[in-house]
Amino acid sequence: MAARVAAAARSPWRRLVPAAPWEQPRRLQHDRQPGPPDQPIQMENPYKEPPKKCVLCGINVDYKNVQLLSQFVSPHTGCIYGRHITGLCNKKQKEVTKAIKRAHVLGFMPVMFKNPSFLTDPKICNVKYPE
Repeated sequence: MAARVAAAARSPWRRLVPAAPWEQPRRLQHDRQPGPPDQPIQMENPYKEPPKKCVLCGINVDYKNVQLLSQFVSPHTGCIYGRHITGLCNKKQKEVTKAIKRAHVLGFMPVMFKNPSFLTDPKICNVKYPE
C-alpha cells in the first residue's frame, strides 16, 4: 500500500493539478489595477415590454349595452371573437362572452349576424381580414 502512495507521488500527472483558486499566476499579478471592484450595475431591463392594457378594464360590461357587445361579434356569422383577436384579459373576455350570450337569450342582440346599425362603428378588435 505504501508503494502505491509513493508511486502516486512520483507520477508526472501530479504536477497538472490546478492551483488553488485564490492564487494567481505570477504573470498576472502585476496587471491588477487598483479601483472599484468589477461588479454589475443595477439597471432596468431594456428588453422588457410595457404591460399590455385590456381595452375594457375599468368599464362595466352589461348585457344591455348592445353597441359595445356587438364589437366582439363577427358581422357575418355572429360568432364571438376569441381572446387572441379581441386582446381582452381573461376576466373581461368571460364577462363579454356571458353578456353576449345573455343578450342573445333575452333578445337584445341577434344571434346569427351583427345588427346592421352597428356595422359602421369603429373597430375595437384587430381583425386581420377585411369585411
